[in-house]
Parts: sequence; structure tokens; C-alpha cells
Amino acid sequence: MIMQSLRYYRELIQKIDAFTESVISTYGNQLHCREGCSSCCILESIMPVELVPIVQWYVTQPESIKTIIKQEDSHSCIFLHNNSCIIYPVRPVICRTHGYPVLIRNSVDICPLNNGVNFEPQYILNLENCNTMLAAINILFIKEVQIPALQTERINLRTFFQSPESDILSIVHTLKGH
Repeated sequence: MIMQSLRYYRELIQKIDAFTESVISTYGNQLHCREGCSSCCILESIMPVELVPIVQWYVTQPESIKTIIKQEDSHSCIFLHNNSCIIYPVRPVICRTHGYPVLIRNSVDICPLNNGVNFEPQYILNLENCNTMLAAINILFIKEVQIPALQTERINLRTFFQSPESDILSIVHTLKGH
């Protein structure tokens, strides 16, 4: 049976994706954010609940992809290869919102490359609400899962994917069925 936290996480991802699709359908030709743009790709850490789909994806990949992840440049996201995200379908929340207009601390923030676009209020994502939901989902996830490596607030991706393959596989094995 799927853990409640993972169900909530998938629902949050679906809502964020629906939001970004609406922004793209309305403002797409004005946005700089598109395949090949990697200006925002500096991901270093994620919440443990966000790691689940990534490791489930990772174990299905050929050795060549795993090698790319383990050897990526330390100045960019470990999942960025040739200016493309190799985990795009399973990317975490922050990667789904980068570049788009977000409300944070009562101010609209947007990628400087998208400056000049006049976004209507319904196309501005309340990032604080998303982060609050994600944090609550992550707390539930940590309570539901009994994996010591995931009993933390954040996971450093470079450190995690530099771990021995057996450590990564043991997490995936423990999560099977969730």
C-alpha cells in the first residue's frame, strides 16, 4: 500500500505541474524558461520525500547515466547534463517552479531572464504555501518511513549519489511497495 505522504507528494506535484502548464500556455512565447535553459539549475539538496521518485528512477537507468550523475561538475546540479535535466519527469518541487513567477515574502520573484513579462495574479504561484505543504508532507514521510538515511530534514544530492550503489539500492528495496 502506498504511504500517505507519497500520495500527498504526488498530488502536490500534479498541482504544481498544472500551474506551470497554465503559465506556459498563457505566456509561453514570452518566457525564456524552456528546454536547454539551465540558468536556475543549481540544486544541491532536497527533502527526503522528494528523493523517493528520483531513486526509483535512478535504479532503472543504465550505468552510463549513473556515471554521469556521479561525475557531474560540482558547480551545477548533478542531474544537469548538456544543459538538460536527466531526471526531468521526477524532478523535485523547486525545479518545477524555478523561473516562473512566485510569491515569496509578499513579493513576486521571477527569473531575471523573464523580466518584462506582466503576469496576472492567477499566474503567480504562492511558493511559501507550496513549501509549507512540502515540509508537512516530508514530516509525515519521515514518520512513515524507518530508513535512518532518510531521517533528516534535507538530503545533499552530491553526497547521497556518491554513496556506494548498495546504499542506494537498500533504500529502494526498503521503499518497495510504497
